[in-house]
Amino acid sequence: MNEERRLRYLRAKPIALAALDLAEAERERYVVATCGGDEILRNEVCWMLEAAEATVGSISLPRLAVATEAVGSTISATGSSGYRILRRLGEGGGGVVYLAERSMGEGTPDELRQHVAIKFLHAGGIPGREPSRRFAEERRILATLNHPNIAHLIDGGTTSDGRSFLALEYVQGERIDSWCERQGLPLRERVALFLKVCAAVHYAHQHLVIHRDLKPGNILVTDEGEPKLLDFGIARLLDHVGGVAATQTQTGMRSLTLAYASPEQLRGRPLGTGADVWSLGVVLYQLVCGVRPFGDGDEVSPVSLSQAIDTGKLLPPSRRLRKSGAMSLRREVPADIDAIVMKALRRDPCQRYAGVDALAADLQRYLAARPVRARHGAAWYRTQLFLRRHAVGASVAALVLAMLVGFAAQRAQQVRRLELERDKTAAIAGFLQNLFENADPTHAHGSKVTVREVLDRGAATLMSRRDIAAPVRVSLLLSMGRAYNQLGLGGQAIPLLREARALQVTYAAGVLERGQVLAALGRAYSTVINLPAAIPLDREAMALLAQAPGDHADEILRVRINLLYDELGGSAETAGSIARQLRQVLAQLDARAVPDRELHLQAEAVLAMAQGSMNDDAEAIASARKALGEAQQLYVKDDPALVYYRFVLALVSMRQDPAGSVQLFRRAIADYDRQVGAVGPGMSGLLTYFGVALTRLGSLPDARDALERSARLTRSFARESPDFQLYTLTELAKVYVAMGRSAAAAALLQPQLGRLDRRARSGLPWARDNRASALVVLGEAALARGDAASAAGRFGAAQAQMGAQGAREMPDAWGRALAGLGEAALLDRHPGLAAQWLARLTEFNRTSKALPTDPRALDAMLLDTRLQQARGGLVRAAAAGPSPGAPAWSRDCRRGTAGSPLLDGALMPAAAAVDSPAPPCHDAALVVAEKATGGTGAGH
Repeated sequence: MNEERRLRYLRAKPIALAALDLAEAERERYVVATCGGDEILRNEVCWMLEAAEATVGSISLPRLAVATEAVGSTISATGSSGYRILRRLGEGGGGVVYLAERSMGEGTPDELRQHVAIKFLHAGGIPGREPSRRFAEERRILATLNHPNIAHLIDGGTTSDGRSFLALEYVQGERIDSWCERQGLPLRERVALFLKVCAAVHYAHQHLVIHRDLKPGNILVTDEGEPKLLDFGIARLLDHVGGVAATQTQTGMRSLTLAYASPEQLRGRPLGTGADVWSLGVVLYQLVCGVRPFGDGDEVSPVSLSQAIDTGKLLPPSRRLRKSGAMSLRREVPADIDAIVMKALRRDPCQRYAGVDALAADLQRYLAARPVRARHGAAWYRTQLFLRRHAVGASVAALVLAMLVGFAAQRAQQVRRLELERDKTAAIAGFLQNLFENADPTHAHGSKVTVREVLDRGAATLMSRRDIAAPVRVSLLLSMGRAYNQLGLGGQAIPLLREARALQVTYAAGVLERGQVLAALGRAYSTVINLPAAIPLDREAMALLAQAPGDHADEILRVRINLLYDELGGSAETAGSIARQLRQVLAQLDARAVPDRELHLQAEAVLAMAQGSMNDDAEAIASARKALGEAQQLYVKDDPALVYYRFVLALVSMRQDPAGSVQLFRRAIADYDRQVGAVGPGMSGLLTYFGVALTRLGSLPDARDALERSARLTRSFARESPDFQLYTLTELAKVYVAMGRSAAAAALLQPQLGRLDRRARSGLPWARDNRASALVVLGEAALARGDAASAAGRFGAAQAQMGAQGAREMPDAWGRALAGLGEAALLDRHPGLAAQWLARLTEFNRTSKALPTDPRALDAMLLDTRLQQARGGLVRAAAAGPSPGAPAWSRDCRRGTAGSPLLDGALMPAAAAVDSPAPPCHDAALVVAEKATGGTGAGH
């Protein structure tokens, strides 16, 4: 054959092969469209088609009825079960496949029905012996194969009307490439799935069967994620001696799928297992980068596709992705996979993998981070993989290697010395890390002062050193930050953890380490009560920990509990949502076979805080007592964690049992002072809420002392926690007013108005409440000095700050503002206006269902009495004494009895005669109080 004839033959051959797969009515139209105006090429194709038709003989085969006639019919087979055809599944060059129901033992108690895929020769196929012979050979081949990833043969034979059939396992699944894309499988999981396909193909090769038509359409993945290999319709048995299948006729060749066919298949040469290796390489290429290596797309002609497979340029998967601009995190293809795919797709079968088992072995080496044989990587490549597999022992191995080659060249000696110094530093760092971890109070069993001293000394040393490798420094900084958090010293932890976060940018820190640093930093901001900084850090930490390899469920749950605890600064609706989430967490922990007791009691304590924020005091106290009881069983007697749980119980008991709350606070403060020291936000938080409890109890001098001491401590961390400092100063100013020191209260809060305004503009609920409370106190101070105009302005501004929800969320402050406006009107000699404010206050108390013991009820009584005094009814009011149902408690807890315009003259005897403690007041304490001492809780 001359060169021109040979080229024409090569162009015509794939067109003829594709045309043979079409029905006769469609062939001519396809040939004309494909050949265009090339008459010589079209004549060559027609000649090939005629030759193919002539070679198959003229023996007619039984034909299956058309699909519409077959569906619903029943097939009876000689010596086998009956089959009822349900619907058509598909067809190919070799036959038509239907879904059928197989019945065995019909009409008996043991009747069994099974779905199968039943295959018949194609009704429109080429008549002759070859299709029948192939069909029989497929049956023989399938009968020899029994593998979990190969659709197995169930039955076969001839129907009662003479039609040959195969009954196969019915696989309900999705082609492997579509399934991987829909599931969004990462590369490693795709490779693991592909290895199961390789195992099935290798099993077939071991039984001397080559598939010859491996493609995604013949590999289905079930709902359980298991691949199944289908369609051995053009498979061939290998020669037992040569390991090669017999040369195929033109008719046999036409059943291949061109895009996945090997070069030797296109050339009509004898085939070995290398043909299946090639096809598997094409499938792997497609799984890796989403496109086929040759002629991807529906518009590629068979001629160009055949030429591309035979002689075209083949790009590695990674370069194909870069060229198409489809790079993404999931699509990054490592060099090892490139090498494996390219070896499987070498055109010379002798240069490919010797078998599918060799291909699978290389893929398993990739998954195990071992050198793949296809790559022939240099020494550094193998070293990188070794270090990845043995990260812990890598430094020791490097040291040993440095000692063994100690007499090499000068450059090598310098490298070895650097490695030796690095290993020495790592050893010292490991010792220090162990020391700091043991300083954690959970392990130290009460050695708090020693722990703090060790931490302070270690932190100062570490922050001043720059000769420790960044990953080692980060590990040490994280350990010390966690230990500081355990002691409630978040202010000391924050600079260490910030430094750790900055260092992580200088090297490829893993997601687990980054998540742990963020979680510790979020906890540190929680202990200094900087909620705007803590909340986003907690959320980011949870996201990173969820991405980290391994099981970190408990660590994520710990951060989630801390996040819920930080979010308690919101409204009552927020507290209700948080309470529901915490109950879900507790139920999740209770459902475990071995519950984490520490996480359980942490969630229980935060639930108590949420219930307190919802004014559900009974439930809050029950939850807090339960948490404290669990903590006393879990921790030793002097463990600082008990301070935190005792504090929670004291806080939620403040309204119902102020005397008991005060005693709990005294115990917690004494323990914290002895174990940690009178420093930081932990002690400040205890003192502030101790002062609030003392105020409710009427112990104003003690309350003043506690709040003044706390105010001094807040100066050291005011930058990190401005809202807590402003809250403490406002509570102290309230006590000053109650003690008749209105000038001192004004002097304390007046310089803070600018900060209060700026913080309120941040939108944080606590900051808004602080400003409203401070304005009310300043209004009361203005009343005390007789400045009605200033007082009215302050009270009005407070109401504006509280907004439409103020009456519901801050009823005490709202009532005080209404009463203050009435008092200001009286002071300004406007009794009519005062009466209007009294009416509004009375209506507010009625709609909010205020109890006679509520502060705003006393406000209404006092304002009414002052109004009567202004109208000349003072004598009658004094003679009558307290009205029935009037609250039997002293207002000393909120306004002074000496020098106050609110308690004077005839009211003084009645007020002095009442000595019961103040009733509960709505207060920001139960919303955010835990932030001040949260660091004392285990795990927080």
